[in-house]
Amino acid sequence: MRIALLYPLWTKEYGAISHFAKKAGKWPPLNLAYLAAYAESQGCEVIIIDGEAEELAIVQMVERTKDFNPDLIGITATTPFYHIAVELGNALKRELGTPIAIGGPHVTVLKEKAFEKCFDYAFIGESDNSWLEFLKGFEKGETRSVKGIMYRKKDDIIFTGDPLPCQDVNKIPIPARHLLKNELYNLGTLHGIKNITTILTVRGCPFNCIFCSTKVFGKDTRKRDPQLVIKEMRECVGKYGIEHFVFLDDTLTLYRQHIMDISDLIIKEKLRITFEGSTRANMIDEELIKKMVEAGLIRLSFGLESVEETIRQTMKKMVPMESYLEANELTSKYGIETLNSCMIGLPGETYETVKKTLAFLRKSKQIKQANISI
Repeated sequence: MRIALLYPLWTKEYGAISHFAKKAGKWPPLNLAYLAAYAESQGCEVIIIDGEAEELAIVQMVERTKDFNPDLIGITATTPFYHIAVELGNALKRELGTPIAIGGPHVTVLKEKAFEKCFDYAFIGESDNSWLEFLKGFEKGETRSVKGIMYRKKDDIIFTGDPLPCQDVNKIPIPARHLLKNELYNLGTLHGIKNITTILTVRGCPFNCIFCSTKVFGKDTRKRDPQLVIKEMRECVGKYGIEHFVFLDDTLTLYRQHIMDISDLIIKEKLRITFEGSTRANMIDEELIKKMVEAGLIRLSFGLESVEETIRQTMKKMVPMESYLEANELTSKYGIETLNSCMIGLPGETYETVKKTLAFLRKSKQIKQANISI
């Protein structure tokens, strides 16, 4: 069976500032690389077309897919560019008529509301088990008993129920990065432009911030064996010349000993890489930061969001404000480029609360850098 997995070009939507959006957003589609690895384990022939990295318009993605002549097409999309995925799906359906599956957080949350007619299947939530079962039954037409998918039966949309979560994350295959054009993934840092990849060591997040969707991996956290993480990193360095890793863990330091062990192994293996990630300002300490810097940490992001206490309570961001000042002071001491992510427009936001957050960022001596989202 031949499978084409597609990630559409989305930063063009930003018009005049698309250059800056692309600088921040050109990361390899790790989710598709995982799905490709599973498919290859079942004997499938797979391609990944990253329209964002290759700057491919929809017509170009359709032609590339057509040349491959797949039996199944998979598209991933988050909310901001879901409409582009729909546009791509409609174009593919007109030209090829091939069955199309959609996945990602947007359709996971909205389910039927996002299940556009161009899509034949939708994968809901964590798809390790459902994707494997689906592939085993697809050519035989035996997919309707697979948990975690939506499909159409005449005019009705059928949801087979929540998927079985992947409990043993150590059985997950190493992502099929050989299907990506790894040389295209570059990211600017204070240490220069680096060839990057993304990597995941913990699935799930136990916290309750209202703005964040945890419906894909859920609140049940599962750690990968640090030895397997290092094996993957070693392959990235040796095979693809990767210099920099972006850890996609929701909270990089959630399990202190876990990231300490990974850092120790990076040092022991002499990988000589750099890395970055995101965490909570109240979940770091000097010993941990010192160890991570020794292993290659150069950038860290904290979710500050807002300084207005009523808004912080509404969003359930249960991190004391003083933690941000202490954390930024500590990361500055060790020369870590530190981002403080903020939001404008959360429930209860007013002109005055926006001004309060901006004034805090401007006047704080500890905070050197912030990025603001709407």
